[in-house]
Amino acid sequence: MARVAPKPRSWPWLFRIRGSYRRKYILLALIVVILLRVLINTFRSTQSKIQFQFSTHSVLHTPDPDLNIARAEAVRAEFKWAVGKYRDAAWGKDEVLPVSGGFQTTRNGFAATLIDSLTTAMVMNLTTEVVQALDYVVKTLDFDKDDGTLVDPFETTIRYLGSLVSAVDILDAGTLVGPIPQQSRYRESVLQKAIKLAEKLGPAFDSPLGIPWPRVNFTAHLGVHEPDSLGDIHLSRDISPAVNPARAGSNWLEYYRLSQQAMDPVYTHNATRGWASLVWNRNEETFDGLVDSPMDSFSGFSLGHTVSLGAGHDSYYEYLIKAAQLAPRDKHASTYSKRWEQAMTSTMERLAFRGTPPDSYRADGKRSDSGYLFIAQYFDGTYMNEMGHLTCYLAGNLILGGRYLERNDLVAFGLEVLETCHAIYVTATGLGPESFVWEPPRRDPSDQVLDGGYEQVRWAISAPGPHEHEQVRKLGFWVSDARYFLRPEVIEGYFYAYRITGDPKYQDWAWAAFEGLRKFCKAQYGYGEIQDVTLPDGGGPTVDSSESFFLAETLKYLFLIFDDPDRLSLDEWVLSTEAHPFRIE
Repeated sequence: MARVAPKPRSWPWLFRIRGSYRRKYILLALIVVILLRVLINTFRSTQSKIQFQFSTHSVLHTPDPDLNIARAEAVRAEFKWAVGKYRDAAWGKDEVLPVSGGFQTTRNGFAATLIDSLTTAMVMNLTTEVVQALDYVVKTLDFDKDDGTLVDPFETTIRYLGSLVSAVDILDAGTLVGPIPQQSRYRESVLQKAIKLAEKLGPAFDSPLGIPWPRVNFTAHLGVHEPDSLGDIHLSRDISPAVNPARAGSNWLEYYRLSQQAMDPVYTHNATRGWASLVWNRNEETFDGLVDSPMDSFSGFSLGHTVSLGAGHDSYYEYLIKAAQLAPRDKHASTYSKRWEQAMTSTMERLAFRGTPPDSYRADGKRSDSGYLFIAQYFDGTYMNEMGHLTCYLAGNLILGGRYLERNDLVAFGLEVLETCHAIYVTATGLGPESFVWEPPRRDPSDQVLDGGYEQVRWAISAPGPHEHEQVRKLGFWVSDARYFLRPEVIEGYFYAYRITGDPKYQDWAWAAFEGLRKFCKAQYGYGEIQDVTLPDGGGPTVDSSESFFLAETLKYLFLIFDDPDRLSLDEWVLSTEAHPFRIE
């Protein structure tokens, strides 16, 4: 029997209407769909805003606009002065020596200060300084070293590559700087320099698991071990390096944006593989979400049980939530945000401890019913009750990530950590020390087991003498390293707190730090480090050293706190660990 073709179904009513009426209904339906999508997206974007809506709060949260303009201009003037001194004394060198007027090579001679500070000049809309820096990038900057140069991929990525990639984003956005003569030519040249540098750094990922090598030999195009103090390498490439989380996990933002700009997925692929052993950790974790380190880079197995949010660990956790924010459509974005949330929850529950309350009032003016909240480090069963200036980045990261994930408890946690970091800035200089120690309340004066409020733990440090005991009594902590290295982390926290809560007190805190910088750190040829923040004279003469992050980060955050918050909105940009802005697409 012959098969009979099935009777065709009737068209839906819309398509049974004939002629011009059918076309009108189709057009109307398309318009309705588009309008619904716009409404849904508008509702979603309104619900998920990270930054405080300054324009809709006209009374409580609107600071004096004239004061903000004056403060932003003061910061801009100091940056312009410092760049001018660098140009006169050390143009094209890594760092200027701010006291003597000389220079030093600390980052392979690729003009670290010039490149690292480029995006600050762009954000400040300093067209002359921007063009001068872009001219150097286009005409002079050369990554083709053939002298056996060993390059640190971590520092080179965050300072050099991050700045170049960010500069392309800023030029593309067209809202922060300009107009720049021959902007499209600059844009293409800067992108090509970034691609060139990424290619030179590529051998860093040539390891069994893709975890970056500590150094790259730019001549041999090989990843190698870290050299000794004399620059010699004694270990074979057959021996696995031990790495900390920050070294393996602090390049994803830079390479992701480069992949978008260059339309080449290889950079994101390398960076994703580079931190995969941390994100998808095969080791049992002492605290959920926090990586025990160091890690064997060939096998991915933990070699110890050090857990920290400070130096060597910090920017890995910082980048987890920022990767999710920068690339919400990436297939791993939800994993990144979940790992960050897990890590921060563990930090809040297992590594946050209160110190001894100060005698009278805290630095924030509140009565000292309870001590400040500190972040401990963990060393295989012992807690280190010392916290570094670097760890204060955590306050801003908690506020940002907590707001992004709508975890108000993490936002509140971050704001309290920031109160602690502000307290260390209430000194004779208005600046904070490199490290500080707290003492949890003792259960029994004769007992060496201290109660941190969560469990009985073994603590590593006790105040050694009467001076430190007096500081604990008055301040709630004592200063273990009084030097100030021009670091940005506390001011970075003020920036995120102001941009997300809208509270102008954080602007006042930032301004106090800026005044301390001008008074105690400004030297003849730039800004230098000081020896003791607790002494009225800063501990003596200014130290003849100035890292590039001062212009790249510290002054950028100070400027952005007072600048129009809509110019670099946290809903449109993500700032790297070196404060280079990347555009969210």
